[in-house]
Amino acid sequence: MTTTSPPIDFGTRTHSARKANVAGLDALFEPRSIAVLGASSDPTKIGGRPVHFAKESGFTGAVYPVNPKADTIQGLPAFPDIESIPGEVDLALIALPNSAVTDAVHACGRKGVKVVTIFSAGFAEMDENGDAQQQKLVDIARGYGMRLLGPNCIGSMNRRTGAVGTFAASSGVPFTQKPLATVALASQSGAIASEWVVAGTQQGLQFDPWLSTGNEADIQLADVLAHMAMDPSVEIIAAYLEGCRDGDRLREALELAQEAGKPVVVLKVGRSEVGATAVASHTASLVGADEVFDALFQQYGAIRVDSMAEMFDVCYALAIGKLPEGDRLGILTGSGGVGILAADEAGESGLEVPPTSPSLQRDLKAIWPPAGVGNPVDLTAQLMNDPKLLPSFIDACLADGGFDQLVLGVIYMGFLEPWSDLLVNGLTSARAAHPDAPIVVTASTRPEVRRAIEEMSIPVFADISNAVKVMGRINDYARRRREFEDRRASDATATDSTAVLPGLPETMTEVTAKAFISAAGIDVVPEAVVTSAAEAAQAQAGLDAPVVLKIVSPDIAHKTEAGGVVLGVATPEEAAAAYDQIVASARAYDGGARIEGVLISPMVTDGVETIIGVSNDPTFGPVVVFGLGGVFVEVLKDVTYRLAPFGLETAKFMIGEIRGSAMLAGARGAEPSDVEALARALVALSRLADAHRDRLDSIDVNPFIVRPVGQGALALDALVTTR
Repeated sequence: MTTTSPPIDFGTRTHSARKANVAGLDALFEPRSIAVLGASSDPTKIGGRPVHFAKESGFTGAVYPVNPKADTIQGLPAFPDIESIPGEVDLALIALPNSAVTDAVHACGRKGVKVVTIFSAGFAEMDENGDAQQQKLVDIARGYGMRLLGPNCIGSMNRRTGAVGTFAASSGVPFTQKPLATVALASQSGAIASEWVVAGTQQGLQFDPWLSTGNEADIQLADVLAHMAMDPSVEIIAAYLEGCRDGDRLREALELAQEAGKPVVVLKVGRSEVGATAVASHTASLVGADEVFDALFQQYGAIRVDSMAEMFDVCYALAIGKLPEGDRLGILTGSGGVGILAADEAGESGLEVPPTSPSLQRDLKAIWPPAGVGNPVDLTAQLMNDPKLLPSFIDACLADGGFDQLVLGVIYMGFLEPWSDLLVNGLTSARAAHPDAPIVVTASTRPEVRRAIEEMSIPVFADISNAVKVMGRINDYARRRREFEDRRASDATATDSTAVLPGLPETMTEVTAKAFISAAGIDVVPEAVVTSAAEAAQAQAGLDAPVVLKIVSPDIAHKTEAGGVVLGVATPEEAAAAYDQIVASARAYDGGARIEGVLISPMVTDGVETIIGVSNDPTFGPVVVFGLGGVFVEVLKDVTYRLAPFGLETAKFMIGEIRGSAMLAGARGAEPSDVEALARALVALSRLADAHRDRLDSIDVNPFIVRPVGQGALALDALVTTR
């Protein structure tokens, strides 16, 4: 896949990236000179490897070994300290004992070094003393205007320039074949980075440039992603992520990649709920740390994978293949069983397997009458006998216009002669006729056959289920990429709005919470607060409809548990009795609770029950939650998430993502719901949450009733908690 990156002046990067700090990273990946503090004459030692690798890599800049005990190191003049080096130093690598690192960083600062990479360990990853020592290094570096990578990292590598900033032996592993594609890599784990670099050489993927961030005392993974997003030489970015301390930096880095049209493929580990603490709000209990990362990746077009193998597969397919324009998958095989496997996986991967059109069926039958012409299309064993069959079927399927992408299951045709020639020749003809069509082949192949197919921009997989899963990942990315411009325009409107938003109430009750969200543009059910049984009876008579009564107390968050809710009250007499019952139950539940009265409002039943809310994540800030109410949220957890703020298009995508979205479209003859009103409420909620991100803990609007089209949507209950 070829992406088009906007021309970016490297000198303006610090202005382009407002939160992600890319200052100095040019010197990390494209240094003009490298100094190695703790350099060794032994090329197998940590201090010797960077010198050896730099000499072998074709680096054209100066390499300065620093070691007071040697005059020369590996044939290069050695210097007793960095300040003795006659020229400028862009990148300094520190391979010294922990106790010597602080003085070395000071010396690098005095020399005017732009970036320091610290291999040494024994800092924040150890204990509090190590953490304090690490912070001191950061303070020193900032005092000199110098960036710091690590400590406790394996460094960086840029094969394109030969700039070696690592001791990892993987940087010297040669390729067994010409790389098929180049993918930039940013990893929080040094071991993962090294493993991927080595594995890539065996699979035709060159990870370049690559970097590990270690303890991230200064340079974070987000900074590196932002730099790569703005680097015209980078087309695809792979990332290994364990956690994030600065959500704004990571969010902006992914946004920069999205704007540049560069796929970011992320292996995010740690799916357990460890980051978000459930509070009194129902909404907050639905949001764990991993759900927030999922929302981030979905919102900014990153492709999340589940394993190292899938990371390689997705990067490979992105680099080799073509992006689809839609999710309609055509399956062509020489075996019915292979086709069934593909169809099953397509359903799991978000791909549609539409039936072939009547006209296409006629065309296929005209080519080979015994063929199965549904979808999957079964060419039968004749596929291996007739050299014209495969290209003719591919051409017919693509010309018909009913499929956006094709997967071919041709078992061992790529491995055995003469069928391998038949396969390559057939694909060559098909590719000539359809140069931009997304096609994926699954087959056993010999290396030279596989390479011949790959050179046609056709990825090759051994397993069709795996291939279709990868196609699903890429299809989802392509869809979000197509939708990006609409979302960006809509979200910018939401973010830049100058409308005045309400302040947080001093005391939180259902009444004040509803007033708070109502002032932000979210409609609430009409209601009144009564303070006696007589007032309750009078209010019910005025509404002349079944009503609900609820206790109003800043000290009782969960009214049902306190016996503070009575539904379906149909007469004034029932309202008076319900008032007395509610107040008595609330006092029995909490004798010290402040009781401000009882809320009375009409019962609203003509709509679909949903939940909308906000949970304030400690890393990324307010996260908006949406789902259907009742069993959908209680049992099925059918909810979706977005980071606030966002605009109308993002809200609509959220609504369509949940499994129960068909309920809003008018399932089983019901009237379609007012989805526009629901989307506007989600936008208003996102803006409100963003405006109060420093004090807001959660918002729980449950239920939020979405009425039929044109009748809007109403909040029937609301709970707001603050920090």
